[in-house]
Amino acid sequence: MEDISLDLGEVISEHEPDTKRLAAAFFSDDDIGALIRCHFEVERAAIHALEIMTQGRWKTANCRYLNDKLNILEVIGAPPALLAPARILNKHRNSLAHSGIDIITREQEHEFTASVRRFFPQYTLDSKIDFRGTQTFNGTINDCSHRQRYVISASFLTMAMSSIPKILAKYFERINNESQLKGDKNCEI
Repeated sequence: MEDISLDLGEVISEHEPDTKRLAAAFFSDDDIGALIRCHFEVERAAIHALEIMTQGRWKTANCRYLNDKLNILEVIGAPPALLAPARILNKHRNSLAHSGIDIITREQEHEFTASVRRFFPQYTLDSKIDFRGTQTFNGTINDCSHRQRYVISASFLTMAMSSIPKILAKYFERINNESQLKGDKNCEI
């Protein structure tokens, strides 16, 4: 499959991430809690995408773990560039859960953020963010700690994951239109 355009500026998700959970992760001093919250929101977004794309049939596959859900999304056509950061997040979560490490390292943040930037290059250190709630933060990504950058990257990933059905619908519509322009009746979707 060719690369799928990920112009997220045109995609609106019907999934609502738990912004209170993400804000709690952003303002937390607890890296383990922050990473678990991010993992939970990305998994919720993956479930949302699977629900729409399979009309709930994915549940018969006995998917307990995020990696299982990502594998199904990959089989049904989700862009690898979008799944890669979710796999990295899952790897980091498993590292915290099973190795006794209790911090998000700078290297982990760089690895995760770089993978998010591959599908969303507009996300730069100069990007402005504004978090409001019981606490507020208004500044650039560069002003954030590496844990906060990790949470922001997870927030972008959550929105992108939940938009997979719309991204794929636009992709297949474009492919179908191109095949109709060529008069190729065998390629209609």
